Amino acid sequence: MIEVLRDFALELVPDDDSLGGMRPALEDVEAILGYEPQEGFPDRCWVLHAAAVGGRRTRWNDALAHAGKRLEDWQYTPSFRVFEHLDLPEGFEHPMLGEIDRGSLARLVEILARHSPDGSRTECYWAQAMIEDACRPVPARRGRLDEALGHHDACAWPGRTTSMQFPAHWWPLDGSWFVLTNWDLSATEVFGPPALIADLLADDGLDAVRHPSIAGVQDGCSQWRERAE
Repeated sequence: MIEVLRDFALELVPDDDSLGGMRPALEDVEAILGYEPQEGFPDRCWVLHAAAVGGRRTRWNDALAHAGKRLEDWQYTPSFRVFEHLDLPEGFEHPMLGEIDRGSLARLVEILARHSPDGSRTECYWAQAMIEDACRPVPARRGRLDEALGHHDACAWPGRTTSMQFPAHWWPLDGSWFVLTNWDLSATEVFGPPALIADLLADDGLDAVRHPSIAGVQDGCSQWRERAE
């Protein structure tokens, strides 16, 4: 695979780099769409990718309220299926699938920097989902946290300069937090210390929520849970 790399400085690492011991987990067959840690972090939450109505950002629950629904009633993971077959506001724009939107990423990076050893200059690993190139080792890079937006721009249409999406997994070298965007979902899961998760949930610039993990999906099926009257 040949990539033209411009305008960002994330360094490709060799395929035999262990990624701080994470490579076996990222390349496990069960992690083909993204690896979700099941232990090792005291807290977690979801950062919902931005939805909009008429070009203005709206919270998921505000859009769902138009159809008499709440995200809290949805027992599965935050995916495009949350909004299926619903009477949504006119001009509703769905959140991005499998890749965090730039605005949410910018705010997430700001908050992560406050909880990282070297702030925005914290060195991180950035790894793709295995599905992007399933017959090869997971492509990965190293680079500072403050390079995230430049790399996101390089992965975005129409002027993308790399053939892959924004990385599905990223984490600091000290392993104090971990970020996952699963290819099938419309939200990004963040794992880390309670203070980090509390800051994410309290931030007005993010639509961050507590919600069931990916492991809670049953037989790959997502549907509205019928509530007893």
